[in-house]
This record gives sequence, structure tokens and C-alpha cells, in this order.
Amino acid sequence: MIVLMVAVVLAAIVFLLWPRHAATSVVPAASAPAAQAVAQRDAMPRAAAPSQIEAAPATSGAQRVFALRRDAAAGDPVAMRDLAELILNCGFGISHGAALWSQVDFLAGYMKTEHVPLLRAAAARRGAQCENIPGDRKAQVLEYRKLLHDAAEQGDLLARLRQRSRAWGAEREAALPDDAAELVEDALMSEDPRALYEMAHLYVLVPRAPMQAGIGSSPHDHTALSLLACERGMDCGVGSDYADNVCLNSGDCAIGVDSMLWRTADAQGVTKDVQVRMQWLRTVLDEVDRAR
Repeated sequence: MIVLMVAVVLAAIVFLLWPRHAATSVVPAASAPAAQAVAQRDAMPRAAAPSQIEAAPATSGAQRVFALRRDAAAGDPVAMRDLAELILNCGFGISHGAALWSQVDFLAGYMKTEHVPLLRAAAARRGAQCENIPGDRKAQVLEYRKLLHDAAEQGDLLARLRQRSRAWGAEREAALPDDAAELVEDALMSEDPRALYEMAHLYVLVPRAPMQAGIGSSPHDHTALSLLACERGMDCGVGSDYADNVCLNSGDCAIGVDSMLWRTADAQGVTKDVQVRMQWLRTVLDEVDRAR
């Protein structure tokens, strides 16, 4: 299934993560000109050459973590949200040092030789940041939850979206604020393409938000919204945090997140359906843009 792309990204830490569930009832997708849909598909990004992707210096990773911890301690909700996400991406303390490189060596044994440098570059980027997060696994889990909760309470949109999409279990879901419909509206009105990507995770398997302006009425909304986030400027390419997550957990390192989603759609025979849904969503977003 297309939605399994998300599960792959965080497979190594799934038992500690609040999974990104969601989905919706199925109704026919809105129509769009076939020529436009084909043109969208033809514009898919190509795989990167290993020589194009480099590892970030370790000092930049350390500096980023220091700045996030400083600003989060000062009460900055953006820093809280970003530090929480980094802790999550770092596997609550396992994505650095011997554990990280052992995983790299394991994955490298199943990859094309020419793609292994991409894996090692992703590991170097991730390790440079993760080795600078203090605390054991339990402490990092608790810090992650508190940071995300506090950022959401202060109104940070991405934190609110992540908190809702990851609220697994009746107790955590019951603790959420009663703002699901408002949250979807806020995500649509946001100019940050990452809001579309996070909103996509409200519509996967179990509904986490109501249908809003027709969004949530198609089984392809998760994929279409994710692709539109990439189209509208979110960094989805090889070397991005999103692509590094997939690379380090699966060894699929030569293409970006958008290309992975298109590949999965092709494998499921739903490429045309996704294209049509994307065109319908573009119309909705264009109306929102004009209303700002």
C-alpha cells in the first residue's frame, strides 16, 4: 500500500512512536484533464548521483543541536518542535555511533554498490546531530513527548498536526484538544508546505480529522497531499531529512520521497487516480491562496 511508505520511515522505533494513522471513506475523485495529469507524472524528479550528495560536517550537526536546545529552553515553540522531531529521527538515542554504523553495514550488503555512498552520507549527516543529544532512551522519549506537547500548546501548527496524527491509543487521543476541524483549516491556510505533508498523515487508515472542504473523501488524499507538499517547496529530495529517514531505515537512498511515492503508486496501479486527486487539491489550494 502507498501508506506503508510512512511505516518504513520509522520502522526502527515504531513501538515507541505514536503511529501516524488515519483514512477516510472512499468517494469518486474529481475529474481533471488527462493531458494535465500525464504532464504532472512526467515531471517526476530523477534519482540523484552519489557524487551530488555530501555529508554535512559534524560541527554543523553539533551547532544545530546546541541552538535547538538553547532556544527550546527559552520557550521557543519552533525550537521545541524541531528538537522533538530530531529526537524522534534519532531513534531516541540509537541513531549514532556503533548502532548506526552497524545498521549501515547491514543495509549496504543488500544495496547496489553505487548507492552505498548515499547511505553512508545520510548516516554521517544524521550521526553528527544525534550524537549530541544527551540522555538515555527513556529520558529522550519523555523529552520528545513533552517538547511536542508544549510546542502544540503554544500554537505551533506543525506540532499540533504531529501531536494529533501520532496520538495512538484511546488515552492519548482523548487528551487532544477539540480542534480537529480548525486544525485542517489552519493547515490549508498555512503557506508552509510542511503543513500539507503533516496534514496528509491525518488521512491514512483511521480518521484523525473530519472531512473538510472535500479533503478526506478520497483514499488517495494522503499520497496526493504529500506530493503537493513536495511540489510547493518542501525539501523531499535525496539528502533531505525526510529522504534520509527512509534511506537509513530501508536502504532506499537514490531517490527522493516524492519519487518513492510515485513509484509506489505505479506499483499499485493508481498513478492516474493520484494525479487526478492532486489536480483537484490544487484547485482547492488555489482558492485558499486567493482568499488569503
